[in-house]
Amino acid sequence: MKKIIIFHISQLGGHKKAAENIKEALEYRAPSLDVLSLNIFDYISPLLEKKVNFLYGLTIKYFPQLWGKLYDRKSVMKTLTPLQKIINRCALVKIYKLIDKIKPSLILTTQAFPCGIIADLKKILNFSIPLIGVVTDYYPHCFWIYSEVDFYTVASQEAKEILIKEGIKEEKIKIAGIPISIKFLKPFPRKEIAQEFGFDLDLPTVLIMGGGLGIGQLDKIVKIIDKSFKNLQIIVVCGKNRKLYKWFKKNFSFFQNKVFYFGYVDFIYKLMDFSDIIITKAGGLTVSEALAKGLATILINPIPGQEEKNTRFLLKKGTILKAKNLKELSIFLDSLLKDKSKLFSLKEKAKNLSITDSSLRIAELALSCL
Repeated sequence: MKKIIIFHISQLGGHKKAAENIKEALEYRAPSLDVLSLNIFDYISPLLEKKVNFLYGLTIKYFPQLWGKLYDRKSVMKTLTPLQKIINRCALVKIYKLIDKIKPSLILTTQAFPCGIIADLKKILNFSIPLIGVVTDYYPHCFWIYSEVDFYTVASQEAKEILIKEGIKEEKIKIAGIPISIKFLKPFPRKEIAQEFGFDLDLPTVLIMGGGLGIGQLDKIVKIIDKSFKNLQIIVVCGKNRKLYKWFKKNFSFFQNKVFYFGYVDFIYKLMDFSDIIITKAGGLTVSEALAKGLATILINPIPGQEEKNTRFLLKKGTILKAKNLKELSIFLDSLLKDKSKLFSLKEKAKNLSITDSSLRIAELALSCL
């Protein structure tokens, strides 16, 4: 039985979900494969991952502009390269033992850090296991660039051109989209979804999300929408944010509109099928899911760095609206609810930009490497 490893980082972010989506597509296309989705930090140092996540969370929360200045800067990469090499060398022995034990026929990565480790492994030990780097945002950053990567998958022609400019051969780069679940290929009838969750079929529906971690001022967003608008219903996905979920559980009865709240769910495709408008953060995976379902999308307060770049790309394509603050968010929402032609136009642009079979495309590339 042939084995494939998909390396990601973090148990909570979009990189893990992207890996799971590729695994799902591979198992759908080739059920006989043994596909493993692994957090590379589990085999290097779980403690190091906790420290990295803590520092990242601290920086994003209190010093977001600093993160924006550091992100994807070649000068920063040059400074960090010696440290990265030390970390990679320390990780090589452990990861080599893991690979030698599993003996995969192919390795994919959905984040740049494991991509760099496997690329270094290929370079130093000169082994020939194919490596595919799956870029899960609309623009790749400089930490993705390794000549040892056999193929890259990207979401757009613009992303492909960035990699070519960085010296990656054109034939190595495939436009496949950001890997979303194959469940997004099938539309679900709104009537069935309404019956399942108790939604009102006659009201316009606004879906509010903050990614898998429930990041953002979702409570404040719901409060201002509920105060400013009547005759709509709001669906909130709190993700892993237990504090936020408990807040909605305590306060939802005080809203004038219908408010439905969920924790971390595996049926987001159903909630998107039912909704008209989504308000969310600018993570590559969430936005790609929204585009696939043809949602009118309002992004608010993108994190400096990759989320800002995602937002810039989508604004250029005319597929989203970007709100600078809660006041502007209300203005955009009001315009979409009142102007059906504007709402329809945004939905159509979303559908036209989306690559709904992204995970299947990546799976086909992977199978061609075996």
